[in-house]
Amino acid sequence: MKPADLVRATLAGEATPRPPYGFWTHFPETDLDPEAIARETIAFARTTRQDFVKAMPNGLYAVEDWGVRTDFSEISGGGAARVSATPITAPADWAKVRRLDPAAGALGRELRHLSLLVEALGPDLPVLATVFSPVTIAKKVSGGAFAAHAQSHPALVRAALDEIAATTAAFSTQAIALGCAGVFFAVQDALGSAGEAAWRDMGLAYDLAALDGARAGWFNAVHMHGDDVAFELLASYPVQVLNWHVGETPPTIAEYRAGGGRKPVLGGIRRTPITGRDMAAVSADIDAALAADGGRGVLLSPGCVIRHPFDPGFLGSIAARIRGEA
Repeated sequence: MKPADLVRATLAGEATPRPPYGFWTHFPETDLDPEAIARETIAFARTTRQDFVKAMPNGLYAVEDWGVRTDFSEISGGGAARVSATPITAPADWAKVRRLDPAAGALGRELRHLSLLVEALGPDLPVLATVFSPVTIAKKVSGGAFAAHAQSHPALVRAALDEIAATTAAFSTQAIALGCAGVFFAVQDALGSAGEAAWRDMGLAYDLAALDGARAGWFNAVHMHGDDVAFELLASYPVQVLNWHVGETPPTIAEYRAGGGRKPVLGGIRRTPITGRDMAAVSADIDAALAADGGRGVLLSPGCVIRHPFDPGFLGSIAARIRGEA
């Protein structure tokens, strides 16, 4: 089966010869250049023979155009990108957050990256565009001031979230029009059952507005980032696929299925064994992921980005294991 056919069959819950799989990591030396990161991503995908490709722009591309300054120096050592300066220092500054043209600036740069991926990989290898929850974007834009400002000046923050959601929706629409199969919608701040009420109040409506821009996608995934996520709420989002840190935070795939969850699952392989080149642990993760429902509805992947440093050759070994070649 062609990769796209394998993915479509898995999303439909059909039995397949093997599960589809994909890996993703950052390319910190090249991810500000659309041509360079496209080359790196294409080579990475082809070397590991992936069945789908999650685009890996720098983690702050979605906030650059609102005037933040960024620092990527820690990524190559296993760290994360960070905001080094922000224009949002006082509540009134949220008025600076206006709707952006997704074809311009850093957003336009990312659309160029996606167009290069789609053109080179073709329709048989699905590409997912990485986008972020409006609250996640707002927190990054404000350098940590979001919570205090949302409490003291909620109307100002909500107006900014409207602009961010509309921008995200427009970007997603254009990405899918370019040929992306869908979006990988990263929610990094909906944490814990105790925070679910707050997310319903301040996050949910903006997430749904942003996701509306991806309604033409056939392979949309929500990424529930972190530990103790508001799983039941996020699992209800209008997407085809769920991704979370399986094995690092509840539930397991088996627990999700036992509780009546039917959506396809993207994930199942913990990142630590990948970094540690522990094939026994990786194999155990794969077997556990595929045990529920005989492996139907599972697309194997890490639960989140594979952090540097890692061994690309070990990913090839994992791919061979999934393919039944090892």
